[in-house]
Amino acid sequence: MLTSSDGSSLVVDRLCDQSRGQNTSVTCFYFDFAAREEQSATSILGSLLKQLISGMERIPEEISRVLQEQETAVSGHKPQLVSIVKMLQLITSSQRTFMVIDGLDECTPVQRFRLFDSLKEILENSPGSRIFVTGGPNICVEVETRLAARVTSISVGPPRGDIDRFLHFRLNEDEKPDAMDESLEAEILRKVPENTAEMWVSVMTLILSYYRLIDISRFLLASLNIGAILQESTIYRRRETLSKMRDGLGLEDVYGATIERIKAQGGGKSRLGMEALMWISHAERPLSLDELCHALAIELGSTDFNTGNVPSISILVDSCQGLITVNKEASTVRLVHFTLREYLSAHHDLFATPHSIMAEICLTYLNSGQVKALSANPSANPNTVIHDKPFLEYCSLYWGAHAQRELSNCARSLALQLFREYDGHVSGRFLFAKSVDYQIVHYGGFHLSPLHYASGIGITELLAALLEMECYDINEGDYWGHTPLAWAARHGHDEIVKMFLEQEGVDPSKQSSSGKTPLSNAAEGGHEGVVRLLLGRGDINPDKPDNWGLTPLALAAEKGYEGVVRALLRREEVNPDKPDNWDRTPLAWAARMGYEGVVRALLEREEVNPDKPDKRDRTPLAWATRNGYEGVVRALLGREEVNPDKPDHRGKTPLMRATWHGHLGVIALLQASEAATHHAI
Repeated sequence: MLTSSDGSSLVVDRLCDQSRGQNTSVTCFYFDFAAREEQSATSILGSLLKQLISGMERIPEEISRVLQEQETAVSGHKPQLVSIVKMLQLITSSQRTFMVIDGLDECTPVQRFRLFDSLKEILENSPGSRIFVTGGPNICVEVETRLAARVTSISVGPPRGDIDRFLHFRLNEDEKPDAMDESLEAEILRKVPENTAEMWVSVMTLILSYYRLIDISRFLLASLNIGAILQESTIYRRRETLSKMRDGLGLEDVYGATIERIKAQGGGKSRLGMEALMWISHAERPLSLDELCHALAIELGSTDFNTGNVPSISILVDSCQGLITVNKEASTVRLVHFTLREYLSAHHDLFATPHSIMAEICLTYLNSGQVKALSANPSANPNTVIHDKPFLEYCSLYWGAHAQRELSNCARSLALQLFREYDGHVSGRFLFAKSVDYQIVHYGGFHLSPLHYASGIGITELLAALLEMECYDINEGDYWGHTPLAWAARHGHDEIVKMFLEQEGVDPSKQSSSGKTPLSNAAEGGHEGVVRLLLGRGDINPDKPDNWGLTPLALAAEKGYEGVVRALLRREEVNPDKPDNWDRTPLAWAARMGYEGVVRALLEREEVNPDKPDKRDRTPLAWATRNGYEGVVRALLGREEVNPDKPDHRGKTPLMRATWHGHLGVIALLQASEAATHHAI
């Protein structure tokens, strides 16, 4: 059966074959609905950029310089979308490049629009680029809207011969040949291709200066229909199923009929099939095949994990009756199509309380004897145990997310059981590494208390139970000195923060080993509600810098959180022009990253020096012109104190920087500013 990924894979293979020995690069990105919130325009284009760079013998100096600056930036800053687009333009301008992006309709609308705008910008400046995109019918409308007259649409019907060959193949594999006769077979071959409602996927091929949209059919409905027919054990029942299809059995009806067949299998196969669909459709991220198989092997209430209960791949696939697909090479498993996920989400009666069940299963596994044995070894590297226990990472990181949605009494009891033995538990190492974005090297020095975990996942009921025990230090630091309050602030859990602030003896300003306070964590994460809660305390210094001299205001400005910036600026104690260890002010950080709203908010304050240089004599204008942020440049040039000819430590003026990087819009603004200055003189 041809799927969107299959079609894109064929395109990638064909392009790779044709580009061998030529100055041509082929990159690809495959969307997954389950990870749609993580798959932003920045991450998509960043992935394509990484693929291009990894295939280059020599990285261009300009790109190398940008990447080095990002590596040395405070907080391990990753390249922003604007920088990624410019680097892609630089690479694709000198070589022919193909970019394949599969399943675009599974991207969130906001990120999709940002991606469209970025692709348009790349193509306008890189005539050697070709982009192949697959998506649903709605993508055609969006592309036409975003790209206007540059779009033409061509509809291509499904090739009848391919469907015929597919049906012949399935009929030849019929496991119940006694339930078939020539008349029924002929009827199937005649009626299925005629009456199968088509599922369409849009293919957008960007060729030079125009876009061609081609609709190609999918065989999903035909596959599920023939599967439903061949599942029956008599000629009569098969003909009845075919008749229902002819009477207008649509995709949703086929999904429903297939699920009924899964339930009717009886025994373990029925349970296995439905639980597999539950896990794949409700997991917090895409599951690997091993993760899914181990999840299905866990029995609630068991104190040990039985490896003999892990189902085989063939039995798992057979139990799901064609509703899941397995990529054995990548060892991944997913639903047959994103419309099935929508169907399962719409029919809540299929899984009564999926998240509470999944939380219970994860917690049962974490409380098992095998996992406890790992926890008893404080020097064990969590990355080395995933091979033998593939489900451990998922359970460690996401049981809380499931419990947050549905916390059953059983899950609550299992969570408290885990917390009683949590100090040194191996699951905490996974959470710690993910939450602070560090690789833990010295595992023996690792420490994370139950209060930290409960604060990080944000379940108030669990935190309340732990606080009632009164056996934990409310201000205790983790491995890096972050308190439970800091964890709640970093993750933006308003109610948890409020609970901590109501506790007697809590220190709302305690700094970590890096000098960050809970307010710093909240500001850096853009959690405006938490910032306001903390600013409501009279015993908090809202201008406390960390070890790099970065205040909460600077951290918020660097990340572009305008609401947080304005909330901090309302406090008199906050110095809006306070430099860090590199002499960069909050305005310099905002200008460097291109956050126009934050720049304008800071420029509203008279005490802000809009032309203040850092240790390398780079002013906010120098940073904005270097990176091509026209809106920021325009805002800065509106201040009389700004000198548009001020050189940096290398003697480069903003105009020279803008010219070097090819920012035509910025060049025009600077030249207009110079002309206005000379005219005034």
